[in-house]
Amino acid sequence: ITTGKVLQVVTHTNSYSQNTTSTSYSDIQSSSGVTWEATITPTVSTSVLLVIPSISIFNAQPGSDTTQEKRYSLHCDVKVGSGSYSGFLEQNYLGNYAYQGTTKTYMNQSTFVTNTKQYDHNTTSQLTFRWQWKLHASGSEVGLNGDGKESSITFMEIAT
Repeated sequence: ITTGKVLQVVTHTNSYSQNTTSTSYSDIQSSSGVTWEATITPTVSTSVLLVIPSISIFNAQPGSDTTQEKRYSLHCDVKVGSGSYSGFLEQNYLGNYAYQGTTKTYMNQSTFVTNTKQYDHNTTSQLTFRWQWKLHASGSEVGLNGDGKESSITFMEIAT
């Protein structure tokens, strides 16, 4: 990580509660039908950006099978200005997998997924980040921001 003076800190929060049962990527939303897009406009093109997500994901349902597959993936894309999205961060096989033989298990665990990553941007155009999620295997469900929890993305622009 590059060290230097902090030029700006921007935080976007999301308290919209939603669930997914999909094994294909879908956008994390900020309200019904609205993709959660977090933005920052760098003040200097030579700075670096630290992207610090804290995504609140939980197992949304108890299982009735002996094998409980509650793993999911998170994906983050970024676009510069009005350009197209391109991949920025991929996190796979998050969550829980449990095998209890003939015993049923109840898994309802909330997790904040974090992974600070540096983004070298070389622009002063607006940067827009969007998060997507999917399940690893069908027949399960995970949720976002349940029980009053909140997700956030913090950007720190650092002068180099």
